Amino acid sequence: MSLDKKILHIIPAAGKATRFGGIPKFLLPLSKDNFLIKYHASDLGIKDINIKKVIATSSENFDTLKRMNLDVELIEIESQTMNQTVIEVIDSYPEYDDYLLTMPDTYFFDNNLIYNLFTKYIENEKTCSVGLFEIQDYQRGKLGQCKLNKDSVERVIDKDINCTFKHAWGLIMWNKKFNKFINPKDPHIGYIINPIIEDKFDVSFSISSSLYYDCGTFDEYKKLLNDFTE
Repeated sequence: MSLDKKILHIIPAAGKATRFGGIPKFLLPLSKDNFLIKYHASDLGIKDINIKKVIATSSENFDTLKRMNLDVELIEIESQTMNQTVIEVIDSYPEYDDYLLTMPDTYFFDNNLIYNLFTKYIENEKTCSVGLFEIQDYQRGKLGQCKLNKDSVERVIDKDINCTFKHAWGLIMWNKKFNKFINPKDPHIGYIINPIIEDKFDVSFSISSSLYYDCGTFDEYKKLLNDFTE
């Protein structure tokens, strides 16, 4: 399977390391010589898809990532929100029409998810698709939870402890015609989903067989390490 043009895989790693004592969350180790950012720089099970990976990071982490010799392009960006980072990456690669975003402080074991997401994206005429995970009780109030119908997302509620939707989005793919919905003041790219739906476009989804780990807290990072080593 292939797309008409390359996919730009955006990995936004320009955030400030405030919750881990100054250690960037994307540099948290998975094993002796593996890290969260190295995982996202890998092929992630992607096959036969023309994709360019770009890590956007701050000046303080640029040299560290450069020394890791990851098979990606690195660009240096200073920003206050993920969306500011995304906009700068998009502007730096104007030849791309389609984007995939994964968050570098997350992990999932499903090697088929991104390939399945590409399939949904193509079937949905390259509008928007999200990778979904069954939310765990301890994740409620921390992620963007999605209400689903048979074929598409109906609504997203972000970080609401009282939300009862069973799935949360963890990665997203979209076409450039929806860049108009990227508000640099919004904290993350998930805020484009509801406006896309309100604009009468379907947001398709692929549900992962894996758990999803958002390593924004030590407890969830510890859960990942325990499962990773089993």
